[in-house]
Amino acid sequence: MKKYIFIHALIISFVFLAFSFVSIAEEQSGEAELVSPNGHEIRGNQWLFVIGIDSYTNIPHLNTSVNDAKAVKEVLLSRYHFDEYHTIELYDEDATRRNILGKLRYLTRRVGPDDSVTIFYSGHSILDSAKREGSWIPVEGTTEDISSWISNKEIYNYLKVDANNAKHVLLIANSCFSGDSFRGYREKMARATDEVIKTAYNRRSRQVITSGVIKPLVEETLGGSSIFTRFLIKVLNDNKKSFLVSSKLFEGIKIELEESSNQPAEFGTLNDKGIQKGGELVLFLNMEELARLNKVKWQDRIARKYLRSSYRDLSVAQVQSMPHVEIRDEQDWGFYGHSTIRHQYEVKSIVYEEVVIDHTTGLMWHQNGSERFNDKEKISEWVNNLNLKGYAGFKDWRLPTVEEAASLLESAQTFGGMYVHTVFSKKQPWIWTGDSYGNDAAWVMSACYGSVFWNKFDEFFSIRPVRSMK
Repeated sequence: MKKYIFIHALIISFVFLAFSFVSIAEEQSGEAELVSPNGHEIRGNQWLFVIGIDSYTNIPHLNTSVNDAKAVKEVLLSRYHFDEYHTIELYDEDATRRNILGKLRYLTRRVGPDDSVTIFYSGHSILDSAKREGSWIPVEGTTEDISSWISNKEIYNYLKVDANNAKHVLLIANSCFSGDSFRGYREKMARATDEVIKTAYNRRSRQVITSGVIKPLVEETLGGSSIFTRFLIKVLNDNKKSFLVSSKLFEGIKIELEESSNQPAEFGTLNDKGIQKGGELVLFLNMEELARLNKVKWQDRIARKYLRSSYRDLSVAQVQSMPHVEIRDEQDWGFYGHSTIRHQYEVKSIVYEEVVIDHTTGLMWHQNGSERFNDKEKISEWVNNLNLKGYAGFKDWRLPTVEEAASLLESAQTFGGMYVHTVFSKKQPWIWTGDSYGNDAAWVMSACYGSVFWNKFDEFFSIRPVRSMK
């Protein structure tokens, strides 16, 4: 009897162990299944229509609209369930009144009852003072000729349920006078639970996110993009959930705008009796992005290395005893050595600004960095200006600690003769850290020699800013 119980227990243990290995292998492989909020395969196509106009024929040019439209297209096609075949683009000279209305009409003929349509417009708009109605201005339009405009009413008529068969339509207008033809949300929006998202996906919707409400909008810019679009893309890039509903997309944009600008934003539904309460467009992360996030999640669990992020005053002995460093030669001023961390670098462009993400340490690095400084105040000023600008959409950039800086040191010289990975710019051979050595010196990392040393503020070194990812 005891022998039988022992064998039975052994079999159960073996099955459980085998199942565990299979589960781990599946999770580690990063495989992901793309499904709708109903738990079934996604039905219908995801259409994308982007319009950007800078080079107007008869009125002052804009500076960021084309970049904005292309950046929105880039992030949606790279991270979400969109494809080139169902994408329509109109830029500058192609964005005429005839072409814009023609593409809206084309969508009414092509989209099906399970399809979703996302439209992004960036360009001049104007208000008809007589009708109190906003309009887009196409590339050949003028501020004096009303017939050259495309009124909000014309646009919305192509999006209404009786004209367009799509289940969901989301219009994102980065322009002024965009908020005069929809019913805005005044009450608090529902939290995006699984049930709320499921209901939103099943019901028809016609939604609008606008940047300018019903007043002139000043073109505020950050690094070649408008502030509104910068934060729209930041929210789209930061999202790690399989499903992102329109209301949550808007909430993310609104929070960023409130923290960084006086620019308003509005969200609402079209005045269309054909829509259903609770319906919302749902953006789906694509298979590649789900697999990447699953892989990163798995790697984070088994390989995350946490480095000190708070600054300290350190002696040579303390620096030589840092974790995750192999020293090949100790010196009175520091050491020659390299990091023992196996990095998982990813180069990423966020609104045309380059960063390097290290999934092993959870750090995001400025890929390039600064020119050289030898003054504490100028070093601090450069980092402060970077945060004021909101580089790559973030405002928490800082100097690295010596632990973080030393983590970049490779064991051998790479192409370019530097002891750092080739994902980084080679124009910053020495970088300051935030850790001090006494009152008038700080610790420095040298990519030229693969070393860490202290130095007074009497020599010119660069800055490679870093931030801790949440």
